[in-house]
Amino acid sequence: MLTGTIRATLAVLWLALAVAHVAAQEPRTPANRPVVAILDFTNSALVDHDLYEPFTVGVAAMLLSELRQNSEIELVERERLRQVLDEIQLGRSGSVDQETAVRAGRILNAHHIIFGVFVIDPRGNLRLDARAVSVETSRIEHVETVSDDADNLLRAVRRLGEQLSTGLRLPARADRPGDPSEARDGQVMVNLKYARALMEEDRRNPTRAVQLYREFLAESPSNYAVLMREEAQERIRILTGGFD
Repeated sequence: MLTGTIRATLAVLWLALAVAHVAAQEPRTPANRPVVAILDFTNSALVDHDLYEPFTVGVAAMLLSELRQNSEIELVERERLRQVLDEIQLGRSGSVDQETAVRAGRILNAHHIIFGVFVIDPRGNLRLDARAVSVETSRIEHVETVSDDADNLLRAVRRLGEQLSTGLRLPARADRPGDPSEARDGQVMVNLKYARALMEEDRRNPTRAVQLYREFLAESPSNYAVLMREEAQERIRILTGGFD
């Protein structure tokens, strides 16, 4: 027969397993989802550096849209992140260093801060380098690199998002239909139009931003860059007060 001590031990183990099973079945709530913030990417283009400057905000925004499809994580919106960074840097311009980013992450209760660099060479080859920093430890916890043609920027960003999610062991998202984006001549210029609109928003030029969003929507096919088109339409509604 089992002794009282063994019975008590088994009861505790059974209770622990039951609690773990229930916790695994319960959906994540906003309070226990990993929080991720994405900084603007650094422009390291080897050709037409000024032309590609809008991708500093464009690539970050595209990555944000990609990760937003995962309802199991929380993302810090660009406006809120920029507001906190502006307050910390007291109006100083330029790129954000790792220490400042971690300070912002702590204010925002973020778990991971993602930095990035994009490179475009004279042949139109694209490379995206990203590293994630743990807000808790202030250390780099993961790095990723994706290479493609500059015309396939969306495809590269999507791959980067998937690899970062895996590398950071973020909760898995449910599969969603793929974006039917395909490489097209001049696609990089369409992507730049979207990125320039974002940059004009950051510069507090809503009228110009709306114009660029509309040009992006007019120049891109309806089945191209679905997430970006949805974001552009939403930004137009917000910036025009719904009077579009």
